[in-house]
Amino acid sequence: MQVARSYVFSKYLVTFLVSVLVSLLVGGCVGIQPGGGFNLVSVQQEWRLGNRLAQDIDRKANLVTNPSSVAYINQLGQRLVQQTEFRNLPWEFHIIRGREINAFNIPGGHVYVYTGLIQKTSTESELAGVLAHEIAHGVERHATQALSTQYGLGIITSLLLGQNPSVYEQLLAQILGAGYLASYSRNAERQADQLGARYMYQAGFDPNGMVIFFQKLLEEERERPGLIEKFFSTHPLTEERIRNVSYEISRFPPRPDLITDEPQFHNFKNSLVRGDIYERDWRRVRIPRRYRY
Repeated sequence: MQVARSYVFSKYLVTFLVSVLVSLLVGGCVGIQPGGGFNLVSVQQEWRLGNRLAQDIDRKANLVTNPSSVAYINQLGQRLVQQTEFRNLPWEFHIIRGREINAFNIPGGHVYVYTGLIQKTSTESELAGVLAHEIAHGVERHATQALSTQYGLGIITSLLLGQNPSVYEQLLAQILGAGYLASYSRNAERQADQLGARYMYQAGFDPNGMVIFFQKLLEEERERPGLIEKFFSTHPLTEERIRNVSYEISRFPPRPDLITDEPQFHNFKNSLVRGDIYERDWRRVRIPRRYRY
């Protein structure tokens, strides 16, 4: 009996010492972190990594830079962020010009939405639902949880220290090529749905906008399979998910002041359409050879 007790004590002591050592090695970033779940990356490290990735995405992606469009998407996003426990951290919202119906977040408070998805939304609450869902992924820190599980302590540590350029470039290529950093589990998607709906409600948006947009995408996929394959590959959408989030929304106390739509949303959409037309026409212009460099 005494031997068994000593073995159990030694086992727990070793586990504790390993946890302490790992914490020292990676700056105290191991274990259950804010946002829940096992994570080898601290919040501070996540935000630094996100800023580094965002700088490279800015250089390589076709981002919308029109000041009024950028201001609108950030005002909408920040209104939702203020409902979260990470409201005091910097968040940025970006628009990628492209026909893809997709949106994603990367570590460190950066959310990206494609113009193709924005054009599919019909009301401000639908777009708010997309942003709220991605914000929830960020608050729950699903991306760095997935990376922690996939790569483990050694690679994560070298990545955070900037000593593993190959893994960093692999992550960057994944974001730019596939439109996401990590695939999320169904449980992660369910969490993002529930939290996102709550953020919408607390921010004064009708959370049914999220449900309506999900239904629209599911119907689109049924009618034209593969059209929004990228979105479904990163956000597996099912009738069950829609029922679950609808049930969560039904539990919110009634509010007569919830926003479904606003004129500035349609001004924003129209400005993006004009920008797409301008860029398309500009690319068709044939520059005389004598003026080419």
